[in-house]
Amino acid sequence: MDTKKRTLVKAIIYRIWILSTTYIMFLITGKSFSDAILPTLGINSFWMIGYIIYERIWQKIKWGKH
Repeated sequence: MDTKKRTLVKAIIYRIWILSTTYIMFLITGKSFSDAILPTLGINSFWMIGYIIYERIWQKIKWGKH
């Protein structure tokens, strides 16, 4: 079972990756830096919280563990 700290670190690293790709996608679609940064941060903050909750729920499910 992962510790809460491990889950948080995994979530942060994953969200940095997603944050970067989301930001690049906004830039590719023609948004300026200032137009791209706020929605990128907002969207990814919301999804990071969801990811942490999702990971903690799966830690409690015994199916598939040895």
